[in-house]
Amino acid sequence: VRGKKIKTFSGGMIRRLGIAQALLNDPEILVLDEPTAGLDPKERIRFRNIVGSLSKERIIILSTHIVSDVEYIADEILLMKGGELLAMGDIGRMLERARGRVWECVVGPEETERYQAYFNVSSLRNTQKGVRLRIVSDTCPMEGARPADPDLEDVYLYHFREQ
Repeated sequence: VRGKKIKTFSGGMIRRLGIAQALLNDPEILVLDEPTAGLDPKERIRFRNIVGSLSKERIIILSTHIVSDVEYIADEILLMKGGELLAMGDIGRMLERARGRVWECVVGPEETERYQAYFNVSSLRNTQKGVRLRIVSDTCPMEGARPADPDLEDVYLYHFREQ
């Protein structure tokens, strides 16, 4: 693509060019702010793989709200809000902190809005038996709710929940 104008590049190609520019002086620390925002799934995967391969030789600080990107490439996670460190640890440690705070239950369609107003609902799926909710809460949201294994999105919701 040497002869092409940068403005003709895809979003993924522009991100790769930006990384190439950042690596020109072989930095020990690379800071990436929302590097996969706006990329399609194929380009996000390609970009994550580039970042993963670069992490062998340097520290990479990745700022993002796209939780799946963190899950695939991060060794250590820091959750910050308003400049304050809320939590820190590897993925296993972060998931363990959320254990016992994620619940699954089935409610009637008419009850869904009430649960969404009162709880952090991380997933809502219509089923033949009703609406399956995945709720992030310190307490069991209803009788019959089952504890669920947390994922990083649940961890994020738990720490950034509305008070």
